[in-house]
Amino acid sequence: MTSKTKHSGGPNTDKGKVTSSRNSTTHGLTARRWINANEQSLFDETVEAFNNDFDPQTSIEKVLIVKMAECTVRLMRIQNSENAMFDLASSEAAHPEDSINSLSNNNEDLTQAVKNTSPLRLQFNADDFTEKMNILDQIKQQTFNDILDWDYLESSMPIVASYIVQKCTDENLKLHNLISRKSGQSGSVRIEIIGIRPGDKEEKVSPPPIVDIMENAHKISSSSLQKYLDNLAHNITKDLQVQYILKDLDQRTQQIKDAAIPDTQKLSLIQRYRTADERQFSKTLGELLELQKRRKTI
Repeated sequence: MTSKTKHSGGPNTDKGKVTSSRNSTTHGLTARRWINANEQSLFDETVEAFNNDFDPQTSIEKVLIVKMAECTVRLMRIQNSENAMFDLASSEAAHPEDSINSLSNNNEDLTQAVKNTSPLRLQFNADDFTEKMNILDQIKQQTFNDILDWDYLESSMPIVASYIVQKCTDENLKLHNLISRKSGQSGSVRIEIIGIRPGDKEEKVSPPPIVDIMENAHKISSSSLQKYLDNLAHNITKDLQVQYILKDLDQRTQQIKDAAIPDTQKLSLIQRYRTADERQFSKTLGELLELQKRRKTI
């Protein structure tokens, strides 16, 4: 190998210099260390697109093209970071508890009532809502002093009576036991469970016959009935309020998510980065256009 080859400084002719310059732009200047392959690909594509748009002829123009491509990639990175920040803020804001507090006007009792709802039932139930509205309406139409016994309840308040009997069926209780327990009567009340014998706990229990449920119904006092209905009206009112909240829960959760914003300091930092890169891009573009204008007038 000759001394000239060892110490070659590259091509000497104008044609060779142009070719060498293009190789540098195509290979050397695009060999940047970006944070991922997508950024490297975007950078390469942007350099190629800007070369096609501006047809740089000098080394300085090519350098300015590369600077513009770098600004473009950084701006895309900034946009992706901002999008991720908003997605994270939205995800963190999408906690049902925040929506519940908002819909209940921070009423602690009502908020707790919603939280006590089974997660599997944490949604609006139109049938349940309608049934409880009908029960509440029927109770409110009555004068409690007129409610003397179960016969009156069955004849004048059939929807309420049907609901109470169903509760007895669900809880395997006699009617007078359910009324006594739920009415808040003081003193010792012996609760009779229907249809369960020792050793039957693991077996599926059949609903008790209506005759068993209604046994001793005539012994239910008017005061017990009135207290029971008063408590029932109170509990159903709370249940309906819970249902109102559940009805709008998904919509309110989405509203909170849509309104969520990232940490203001981080967002401000992102905005500063964007402004700096936009100014750099604009400045570089102006320099490129001015150089090309001068070149064309020579």
